[in-house]
Amino acid sequence: MKDRQKIFDRLFTQYHQRVFRLCYSYTRSEVSAEDLVQECFSRVWSHLPEFEHRSDYSTWIYRIAANTCLMQLRKEKNNLVEYPGQLAEGASEEPGTEQSPEKLYGAIGQLAEIDRVIISMVLEDIPQREIGEVLGITENHVNVKVHRIKRQLKELLLKGC
Repeated sequence: MKDRQKIFDRLFTQYHQRVFRLCYSYTRSEVSAEDLVQECFSRVWSHLPEFEHRSDYSTWIYRIAANTCLMQLRKEKNNLVEYPGQLAEGASEEPGTEQSPEKLYGAIGQLAEIDRVIISMVLEDIPQREIGEVLGITENHVNVKVHRIKRQLKELLLKGC
């Protein structure tokens, strides 16, 4: 039990901020992102004894985080009514006053779910090999997807989201 706690503490310290940023890229809300982080690390704790070391801890944790975010998005889709013209959380009402990171997160929010996972991991400087392992696709496929996602983001940002 002591070893489990030590491993968990190390993993939490090492990956908390990265998992938070991944979750934030989905929610664009610090409170919601922190809730998802807690859910992710609750799953890490629960499944730590089952970890088989077939991949790195980082790959395993990102897979848990991505799946947790995707499940939350699906839940919200089923319960959400979107209103046209609704402002993104934290967005300014005055045109041109948004911060650049907020524009980027807004554009990321318009991507398909799997593309959000991929670009969030790229922004965390996770190697494409590891992204492929998390998603179960080849490194070359990740490379192609990243290229397409970047092009799509550029178009969205040029349009002003």
